[in-house]
Amino acid sequence: MIQQVRAVDDILDRYRQHSSNSNPGRLSSLYNALPDDVSELCGIVQNTLLHMFWFGEETYGLTHQQLKDVGRKLCVEFSLSTMEERLASIVGLDGHPLIEPRDVHHRSVGCCRDYALMLVSILRHKGVPARVRTGVALYFVAPEGRLIEDHYITEYWNDATQRWRRVDPQIDEIQRPAIEAGLDTIDLPRDVFLTGYQLVEALRAGRVPESVGFPPNNSGRTYGRSKLFADFLGLTGEELPVHAWWGLGEPRSVEPGDDRLIDQLVEIMRGIDANDPAALTVALDLALTHPRLAKPAGYAVPLYQSPLC
Repeated sequence: MIQQVRAVDDILDRYRQHSSNSNPGRLSSLYNALPDDVSELCGIVQNTLLHMFWFGEETYGLTHQQLKDVGRKLCVEFSLSTMEERLASIVGLDGHPLIEPRDVHHRSVGCCRDYALMLVSILRHKGVPARVRTGVALYFVAPEGRLIEDHYITEYWNDATQRWRRVDPQIDEIQRPAIEAGLDTIDLPRDVFLTGYQLVEALRAGRVPESVGFPPNNSGRTYGRSKLFADFLGLTGEELPVHAWWGLGEPRSVEPGDDRLIDQLVEIMRGIDANDPAALTVALDLALTHPRLAKPAGYAVPLYQSPLC
C-alpha cells in the first residue's frame, strides 16, 4: 500500500524513517553517544571512512596495495550496500566507539555515497529528516581548472531555518584544497550542486557539456538519465551504491517511453524539492509500480570491479 503524503509534516516524517539501506539494524547503539552538531558528525563520518579514489601515499599516507597486503578486500568493502553492513566493517577494523579517532589504516573503504548515507543514517536515528542526493558537484577544482564531479551529498531539514540544508560530509582537511576556497560544506549554496533532475535540465539547456559523466559509455544525456534515476530512488527510499542500477538507470537500456518518463520525473522531483506532498505521493507509487523504476525481484547489488582492488 502506498503511503499517502498529505502535508509537509508527512514529508518530514517520511525522511525521518530509515530505509533498508540507512538502517543501522543490530548496530544502532553505536550512534547513541554521538553529538547532535552536524559539523561534528561530518568529522565522525570522515574518521570512519576512506574514499577509494582519494587515498594514496600523497594524500592519506597509505596505498591500496598496503591494505591489500594485510588481507583487505577493497572491492568487497566498496560494494557494501547497507549501513548495518558498513558499520560491521567499521567496527571490525576498529572496535572503539565511533567518536574516537581512528588510524587511517583502520577506516572502511567506500566512496561519496557512503559518506552521505552514513550521515543520513545518523541523523535519522536522531529523528532528523534527512536524505541522500546525487548528481554533480560544481565546486571541485584541479590544476587544469574547474571540474564537474559525479557526487553524492546529504540533505537534512533544519528546523531553525525551515529549509533543506545540503552538506558534503566527505570533504575533510586533506580534501579541502581540491574544492573552491571558502566553500561552506556544512551548508552548500544551492547553485554548486546539481541534483539528478537539475543535471537533466542543465544538459537540455546546454549549461553542462555533453562530455559530462564517464565517456564513452555513460556520458551526456545517458549519464544524466542514470543520475536522475539514482536521485529519484534516493528520494523514494533506495539509496543505491554507485555501481548499481536497473531499468531507466542502466546506460545501455533505452525504451520508447523513456523521454516521457524523464519529463515526468523532472516535474515530480522539482515538486519534492518544493515540499509538495502530492509529488512525493506520486513518486512513492512510481518507485514501486513503474517497470522502468521498480526494483526487480531478486536483484542483488553486484560486486564492484576495479584495478585498485
